[in-house]
Amino acid sequence: MTLLNIMVADYAERFGHRLSLPEYRQIEIYARKKRVSFGEDGKSASPATQGLLGFNSLFMLLDGFCERQDPSLEGMPLWQRYRALPRKNITDKLVAELYRILRIIRLASLHETGQIEIEEGLINLFCIYNRDVLRLSITPLGLELIRSSVVYYLNSFEQPYSDAYVEAMLMEYFADIVNEIKNYADEDRALFQFRRKVHFSRTLRLDCDSPRFTLDGGRIHFEIGAALANAARYPIDIFVVIGDVLHIIPIEALTDFSLPLEDLPQWKSRSGEMALPAHFRLRFGRVIQVAGQPMS
Repeated sequence: MTLLNIMVADYAERFGHRLSLPEYRQIEIYARKKRVSFGEDGKSASPATQGLLGFNSLFMLLDGFCERQDPSLEGMPLWQRYRALPRKNITDKLVAELYRILRIIRLASLHETGQIEIEEGLINLFCIYNRDVLRLSITPLGLELIRSSVVYYLNSFEQPYSDAYVEAMLMEYFADIVNEIKNYADEDRALFQFRRKVHFSRTLRLDCDSPRFTLDGGRIHFEIGAALANAARYPIDIFVVIGDVLHIIPIEALTDFSLPLEDLPQWKSRSGEMALPAHFRLRFGRVIQVAGQPMS
């Protein structure tokens, strides 16, 4: 490895959270597996143990948040805490399952019976806790998706996106996480399963704050050109002010580019105000044309 390679790797490790790199996930299209060969791993630390401090810190943040929401959780064993977490809506249930997975990572890394190893591209976490076998086999990407989903959720309360929007995003995160889990076991054996309401793009969102729309027949109709009509390719978030209230509507929620007005409130911005947070300013660039001055 050259000095340049080392510096690039160091940069990615220190500042990688600001990079927008492709996301790679495995897919099997045949029943019979064909293995590819790999070179030797030149890293000194095993990927099985990298980042464990971060995951334990993340669990502490999520656990602390849950206790702050419900002080009666204080002093409960972790499994009882999981069982006592609120399940009033889909988001609550998703967060409870993320808590459940993080609990295994925490116990496997800190409990005296905990074991963590890497084999055939999977990170295997194991622990015997209160005579129950806890097991999680997951891809490295799956771990990163868990980390990202929890951070997204905890940060969502400072964002303008509605509860319905956050639910749709977390649903996609969880579906992708489950696909990266190859073996799971705890006191309840299987993870809870969810059914998507809409297919929502998690990896890319396109902001649009200049929609053309009409209100007719109890619906809001948006004018979206044929070139952008494919929601899977162009997952647009429509920022629109109606009745002096900002709404953020994902295109996946529309039917024939329209939405019943009765469904509009669920996409109302979390603050209910017209203004976006200041840090959103850089997401909506504009070229200001000065009269008599040609565009460069």
